[in-house]
Amino acid sequence: MRDGERVDLLADDNRLGQALQGSIIAHPPRGRNDRNSIIPITLKPFFRLDPRITAELRTQTRVIRKGLICVGIAALLNVAAFPLTQKAVFFIGQAAPVAASVGEAVPGADLIADEFAPDMPFGKLKAEDVRRVIRELDDERGPRYQPQDILPTPPEIARKLGVQLPRAERGMAKVMARMETDTGEAQRKRQDQALKDLAGVCGLVIALFALKYVFVRLQTVYLTRASVLLTNDLRRRLMAKIQRLPMGYFNARRTGSLQSVLSNDVNVYQGAITMIRDSIDGPVRAVGAILYIVVMAPALAAVALPIIAALAWFVNRNGQRLKEAQSRVQDSLAALTGLSQEILSGVRVIKAFSAQDRVQRLYDGTIADNYEDQMATLRQVARLRPMVELIGAVLLALVLLVCGWLARLGTLEISKIVAIIYALDSINQGAKAFANVNSTYNQVSAATDRIYNEVLDQPEEHLDAGGQTLALPRGEITFENVGFAYGDGTPALTGVSFTIHPGESLALVGPSGAGKSTIADLMLRFYEPTEGRVLFDGIDYRELDFEWLRAQFGVVPQQTFLFAGTIADNLTLGKPDATPEQITKAAQMAHATPFIEASDQGLQTMLGERGTRLSGGELQRLAIARALLTEPKVLVLDEATSNLDAHSERVVTEALDEAMAGRTTLMIAHRLTTAARASRIVMLRRGEVLEQGSHTELMTSDGPYAAMYRAFTQGTLSDEIG
Repeated sequence: MRDGERVDLLADDNRLGQALQGSIIAHPPRGRNDRNSIIPITLKPFFRLDPRITAELRTQTRVIRKGLICVGIAALLNVAAFPLTQKAVFFIGQAAPVAASVGEAVPGADLIADEFAPDMPFGKLKAEDVRRVIRELDDERGPRYQPQDILPTPPEIARKLGVQLPRAERGMAKVMARMETDTGEAQRKRQDQALKDLAGVCGLVIALFALKYVFVRLQTVYLTRASVLLTNDLRRRLMAKIQRLPMGYFNARRTGSLQSVLSNDVNVYQGAITMIRDSIDGPVRAVGAILYIVVMAPALAAVALPIIAALAWFVNRNGQRLKEAQSRVQDSLAALTGLSQEILSGVRVIKAFSAQDRVQRLYDGTIADNYEDQMATLRQVARLRPMVELIGAVLLALVLLVCGWLARLGTLEISKIVAIIYALDSINQGAKAFANVNSTYNQVSAATDRIYNEVLDQPEEHLDAGGQTLALPRGEITFENVGFAYGDGTPALTGVSFTIHPGESLALVGPSGAGKSTIADLMLRFYEPTEGRVLFDGIDYRELDFEWLRAQFGVVPQQTFLFAGTIADNLTLGKPDATPEQITKAAQMAHATPFIEASDQGLQTMLGERGTRLSGGELQRLAIARALLTEPKVLVLDEATSNLDAHSERVVTEALDEAMAGRTTLMIAHRLTTAARASRIVMLRRGEVLEQGSHTELMTSDGPYAAMYRAFTQGTLSDEIG
């Protein structure tokens, strides 16, 4: 089929209709990113990644790595803004009329520190030390209301700083003089220099965030690309895996449930990229902010770290509950999708039985279940995110309180307080990002469980690739004492033996449940017999190459399924390299040429979904042409004329007679008139062969088949027998 055309291989409920002579996408070619799958990716969030998620992420290692490098750089640039903020606030204070640091408890403290620093035996005297001294003096003397009263006297300086009184008198005189003369030209120079410095810092801030813009944009491009490639690759592998699963797998599952895996669960998987982005961005921001606070104010760090640890504990504890709730949401979405698919596919039946109200009630109930599951998940999310913000607010309040205490002691300037508050906001944002990582991880884990449990971990068909092939196959089919039981132990066949010779036709007859379809499934190797063996040209099926064996069969189901696409696309399903001449020949043999040529664009005419633009007879003739195009040695016919009007039945019967000429044919006969046309007949009941032979032989033996046929001819039994 052409790229872009929707090929829904799961929609055909008729098992015979799924016998594809070639695989459309059983082994799809992998794209250029396949080479990345061997490159390990190092992802170290604050929890251990599910190995299955890690394996999926490795398929896009190069793109993800580029994106994560950009994420890390952008986060570090954000951390670099902390000291710039502090510098900017400091220079704002220096631009004030009084030359003092913003937040300086006493005007002139910096001047006193500069004046007496050379006299200190253990290094430079800091303004914080001077403010501490002044505050001690203030506590000794009581409250003061004027700056000049708050300044220490020379004797107090001499006593507190340990200098000689004359030195203290000279130094304080200089400080007072400098404070008095810090006006006019000197003040303007100081303010101008502060503004220049502030402009330089602002320029650095602009450059910093311009650079951050570049890396944030690059990370978005890289990670979005990785997300799309990841989900596309996952969908391809899921579809390839689905086509390699045995038929028993499909019998036990709803088509809509599988569609939910391909759509809902895979879409959730896109969050894995966001998860690994936040697992780097959030922690880098938070850790950088914590380190900054530790350097600037160790006391604040001592207050903040226990609260941050409590926050991490709460997020992790809430995560498991969220995963369980999300798993239920994914299951209920699968049930809803499955029911929607069934309702849309069976709308004719629903209307025919006036069952709209009953179906609507069932659908409403499924929606209600999904609503309850989603609300349970939302309650967990609603609990997590506000709690993270609340704990962050508690952290901020405590840190602000400690900042006030440190400022009271004269050990923390306002410029640092502003930068620390900015850092605290980054910690809060990092905590939110980590909460999102935890939430997303549990959603992705739930989707991963469904993807692997429903599809990827299911055992595949035994393909027997590289098995034996025959240069000149004849098409002889032999069942030797074949028995088959379904997975629950229910027997379907017991001791079935027969041989269809090359060019011979054999009809299977019997009531519903006799085992006719099971024999056809075993012949097409949809299942393996639990007893006995099936042979092709005298060779056990299990010794033959699987794909080669399937290619020897052509299938015409009772209910023809066509894909949305052109007539040519549907005819070449099993032989995509067929030439126009081969297509035309197959169409002629199937008596499909007249209506194909009458179509608007001939073989290139687009068909609606399931071929709804064609009549039943036209559908069947296209199905016959599709089977014949592969030039099969064996035909499997599931009463291809049972649902046709008289005219269509006659045309299709003629096409089938021509198709059967010279080919081994197995016919599942729902009509006795069809069975009578076969070379031989096998009569089945409850999975056992009652008798077999030609129509004439069975009528002569006067067994179950003869009794059934006489009942039909006498009008006491319908021609349809199951």
